[in-house]
Amino acid sequence: MTPLPGARHVPDVVLPAPGRAADEHPVRAALRACVTTRPLADGRLTPLEGGLSNRAWRLDASGTSCFVRMGHPDAARLGVDRVSECRVLRAVAAEGLAPAVVACEPAARLLVTAYVEGVTWQAADVTHPGNLQRVADCLRRLHCMPLPAGVHTVDYAVQAHSLEAGLGSDDAQAQELRSLAERAFARIRQRCIAWTLCHHDLHHLNLLDDGCRLWLVDWEYGGRGDPLMDVAGFLAMHELTAEATDEFLAAYGRLSPDDRDRLVDARWAFDYVQWLWYRLRFAGTGDEGDRHAERLAQRLLRCNNARLRYADG
Repeated sequence: MTPLPGARHVPDVVLPAPGRAADEHPVRAALRACVTTRPLADGRLTPLEGGLSNRAWRLDASGTSCFVRMGHPDAARLGVDRVSECRVLRAVAAEGLAPAVVACEPAARLLVTAYVEGVTWQAADVTHPGNLQRVADCLRRLHCMPLPAGVHTVDYAVQAHSLEAGLGSDDAQAQELRSLAERAFARIRQRCIAWTLCHHDLHHLNLLDDGCRLWLVDWEYGGRGDPLMDVAGFLAMHELTAEATDEFLAAYGRLSPDDRDRLVDARWAFDYVQWLWYRLRFAGTGDEGDRHAERLAQRLLRCNNARLRYADG
């Protein structure tokens, strides 16, 4: 099963985890094997709480602080293309949207970037005065960038079909939502899509604020994509009201009339892919993931692609 952008609401850069024992031997070996990072290999490593599948540290050595991540050994099965991620990271770092890359070694599962002293946003920060403008500015800059060569494509319709295969044919709720999804994706495809570089996981936990600049982090699912889905994902994950949505879209300023007409479908489609992932991962467990899947299902059925404000209800 492939995790979807937006389903992993845990950032790679947060506060240190007190008392968490981290095996430093593999990361130090990887640092020593890379010519660029060899001088840093004996520095002080402080474990960081990270994503669901990666290990991360803050590295302090020779007066320099770095963020170090060791990727999951089975990343390809999890839908991550590390070579593509490196290409994306170098491009967005050069644009000032992400921390500078010190080393990116896919074969060694090693990523080292500059360490940014900042605060990871909470949900309430998204609509703090001025912050929607800041996110919109970052997203507009990202979508205006040239596409780096060799980056992979994230297609939500393809992802949905892959996840749907894991649901039983006798699941009535799934069949009803699948029928709605087919029509939503068909309407989205009617547009002339101008593919751009996208982040695909613009959750607030992937926004790092140093007080002057907003940094986008966790680019595992970055790549070539439909910019409308990047916009829709941000709106859906934060359940923005109609007023906040209008403010964000005005600041973003890149939606064509056709894109604006399909925004409801795009938000719905993003939530549908989220629902598929949560349903497959947590169905029947009775935990928060299972309850979230049911809330998403009810929202999707209630909206029925009819109105932009379905997230308010």
